[in-house]
Amino acid sequence: MERSDPSRGRMPRADVAPLRIPRPDGAVIAAELIGRPGHPLVLLVAGGGSSMDWWRPEFCDLLVDRDLRVARYDQRGMGQTTLGPPGTRRDGLTVAVGDAIAVLDAAGVADAHWVGFSAGGWVCQNAALDHASRVRALTLVSTTPTMFDADADLPGAAARLLEAWANPRPDPDWSDLAAVIEHHVDIDRDYAGDEFDEVHDRAIWSDTVRRSPRMHRDEEGTVEFEDAPRWRERLGEIRAPTTVLHGTADPMFPIGNGEAVARDIPGARFVPVPGGGHELPPSAWSFVVEAVAGA
Repeated sequence: MERSDPSRGRMPRADVAPLRIPRPDGAVIAAELIGRPGHPLVLLVAGGGSSMDWWRPEFCDLLVDRDLRVARYDQRGMGQTTLGPPGTRRDGLTVAVGDAIAVLDAAGVADAHWVGFSAGGWVCQNAALDHASRVRALTLVSTTPTMFDADADLPGAAARLLEAWANPRPDPDWSDLAAVIEHHVDIDRDYAGDEFDEVHDRAIWSDTVRRSPRMHRDEEGTVEFEDAPRWRERLGEIRAPTTVLHGTADPMFPIGNGEAVARDIPGARFVPVPGGGHELPPSAWSFVVEAVAGA
């Protein structure tokens, strides 16, 4: 189902500050600050393999309208965030937490309200455990209390998504940018809930590919993955006010995963998103904005 993209035709904001943040392994994080300096910061942490375009400008504006400042950034190897020189490249949850902290440092703030989606939720949970002074509050969206070694009490991916993983789509012609966009949109369709907002998803990938047409294929090479220890057993240590949002039709992490996160974090509030999948279309934005503004 196609819908209108609320950020289409949006005028550029005057209060957007781009950042380029070098990391110790040679990678450079591309980030953006939106809103007025001095307002409380909201750090948006997208899922793995996501660009900052995943957090649509119109969504960021809703937060700015609540007298908040927003930081969004490209994950490694996406958008304009580089992977670093061969032989030094790092990846994994520990690296991702360090990147997020580096964005806070570059923004010049001591703490923020962290909003994490999917694997970004893992980053936020670990930041709240290991860098508690940097986390003012948490909003966790479509995430789990463990990585992919799912515990017995956590429901696994839906059969339709397992089928899609078992039969991956062929690669597009990577020199054909329109084909690259359609390829990613087709993949995202598998992660949708009751409805798929195709126009919204295509806008994400159009912006991502426009900003990084080669999609970092010029940086191919070995990446050292730094594994992270389990953290679920430590979630009782989190003291930051926490809201957990989860789509009722999430095919990747069914809703029982979000319910488990909310049970494991003391005082966490759980909010189901009716019909929501493993995604954050405009129809779900109000849930996140209210959770952040009310914290």
